[in-house]
Amino acid sequence: MKKNCLDPERQQMLTEYIQSLTTSSVNYDNRGKYIDAVYRFLDSAEEVSRRGWKRWKKAHAEELIYMPWVQDAVCNLLASRGIGYKPKREQPGKARYIDKIEKRDVRQTETINSFLLWLENEREYSPNTLRIYSYSVRDFFSYFDEFNQDNARRYIAALEEKGNNPKTIRLRITSLEKLGDYLKKPVKLKRPKIQKTLSVENIPTEAEYNKLLAYCDEHAPKWAYIIRLLGTTGCRVSELIQFTYEQIQAGSCDLKGKGSKYRRFFFTKQVQDGAKGKSGYVCMNRYGSQISTRGIAQELKNLGTKCGIAKEKMHPHAFRHFFAKMYLKKTKDVVSLADILGHGSVDITRIYLQKSYDEQKREVNRVVNW
Repeated sequence: MKKNCLDPERQQMLTEYIQSLTTSSVNYDNRGKYIDAVYRFLDSAEEVSRRGWKRWKKAHAEELIYMPWVQDAVCNLLASRGIGYKPKREQPGKARYIDKIEKRDVRQTETINSFLLWLENEREYSPNTLRIYSYSVRDFFSYFDEFNQDNARRYIAALEEKGNNPKTIRLRITSLEKLGDYLKKPVKLKRPKIQKTLSVENIPTEAEYNKLLAYCDEHAPKWAYIIRLLGTTGCRVSELIQFTYEQIQAGSCDLKGKGSKYRRFFFTKQVQDGAKGKSGYVCMNRYGSQISTRGIAQELKNLGTKCGIAKEKMHPHAFRHFFAKMYLKKTKDVVSLADILGHGSVDITRIYLQKSYDEQKREVNRVVNW
């Protein structure tokens, strides 16, 4: 390190930082590098602040690529002085340096209620979606009274700190962004990346599908019809409960589904024939009320148990996956399938090109003969 030429105030900052390293998890070999990095920052930065760090970082961007510990060290310094930064690269066991936020009573009930009413009236979101948004914004306001970019970032950082699932964090971010739209205070938050996967192991095989239908045709004809609808349209369960016999008899219909998007459904000749002479919603219980999505899921599990089909394969969405696999098997047309399923991107639909364990095993045994 160079001969000390810091002013007294910054010299005190350096001294306090060196003292903090003695009780930190930074190993002994790295402490010298951290001290040197902080010294260089204090020696040449315009000010010891977020703005000063951003300007210094911009001026030294190239060398920081080769010395990433410099950023860790300076962020540690700023965090220790209550500025709120945390290191970009954490070492195992090292304490994180985000601002600590604590829960308290929610004071923004009126804002939450008006926001949810706006979503319902203007965006026409479903009750399930509204519940997600309600929980998300209420959780945010249990930490903060004011909605702004900085508080939104601190909230998401706290969720990451607690180890929340990336999918949960993405839902919270979407909710905050919509709240920003409503309040006319737009926020921009970085979403954690999620690898798009689909367990192709938990999709009914063609044989299991036919076995289930044969059982239901004999013992539960109404459910045989519902299962055929699921398996031949690729509908979501929220869309299934909207089908009427009149729509099916017409051969096709347009329904609003996930994300308030309209999608067209086509019905096979066999399904149309089963709707003749009937009217009203298809998914009705014995009391004359619509079957809930949860009720459909439970009954599928019951039927699967009676047929000896694993319960992991007996849920409504599994039949949407079944439809996709069968459609690709027959047509090999991913683009057409994406349109039928209502996917915004063909990349989502490509998931169905994966092979299950048994399919991979058969394929290897068939082609590997060397």
